[in-house]
Amino acid sequence: MCAVLLLLAGFSAMAVAEDYRAAKPGDLLQVRLEQLHPTQAVVGYDQIYYKLGRFTKEPNKLFDEYCEGNGQGESSKVPKGANLHQPHSFSCQGAVASRSSEMKTVVVGPDGQLYLTDGHHTFTTLWEQPEGGAKLQMWVKVTDNFSDSPDLASFWQRMQAARKVWLKDGQGQVITPEQVPAQLGLGSLADDPYRALVYFTREVAYDKPRSGDVAPEFLEFYWGNWLRGQLNLSEYDLRDKGEYRDAIGAAAKLMVALEADSTVGDSGFKAAELGGYSSVDRKEMGKMASKKLPYMVAYKATRP
Repeated sequence: MCAVLLLLAGFSAMAVAEDYRAAKPGDLLQVRLEQLHPTQAVVGYDQIYYKLGRFTKEPNKLFDEYCEGNGQGESSKVPKGANLHQPHSFSCQGAVASRSSEMKTVVVGPDGQLYLTDGHHTFTTLWEQPEGGAKLQMWVKVTDNFSDSPDLASFWQRMQAARKVWLKDGQGQVITPEQVPAQLGLGSLADDPYRALVYFTREVAYDKPRSGDVAPEFLEFYWGNWLRGQLNLSEYDLRDKGEYRDAIGAAAKLMVALEADSTVGDSGFKAAELGGYSSVDRKEMGKMASKKLPYMVAYKATRP
């Protein structure tokens, strides 16, 4: 069944059916998390642990995550009893897609199915949250429609050519598209500790480019995969806050040591294109160590 698209409040077309072959680049779609197919087999668990740990102490931050994921800025009013499944029960700073550059992105594939290309960490975090889950509805933005691919094999070839899939496991070994799980969630996605490490170096040793060319999909994975050959994480106890901080510091030093025009591993991108800094931001390092790591380490201690 072809997607039914509505023009509403100045937005691009918004789909309300589950077959999205009619969706066009730029369209906004409201979907359940369970409808999104990953384009990677791994996430950085520690990034998700940090968010889940913080939400237990600061519940309103959960609503910030929801609003930001929909391109609405942070939450503005979150009354007692607010529920993510009832968006009218709280408010965000702006309307859906008012900050469209912050929205998560999808590609339409065969049979009109949706493949998530950015947002695996945010949406897995919301999936794992008791107040969220697989049925939670979120807005996403279409970047490409490859639904005319004759089969899945040709679809994945197009995705690889467009750099919209990450085909490596948690140890950096190449995998096939068939090994990418069918859904989000920690029960499906494996852990890549180097991807998590890069999250904690954001604004310390790099940041997503905000001008010029758009930041490439899987930017953090490119950094992480390069770090895998530079830094041995088995030398650090990643359940200890101090040792984790040391690992982040070591990673940050390696990252900023790269010249701006040096290619980051086999990514094909230069350090400057991946937002690399020329020196470690010590102030941000301190903030990260005091504000993010404690939440992550405390929550991680509750996991098997």
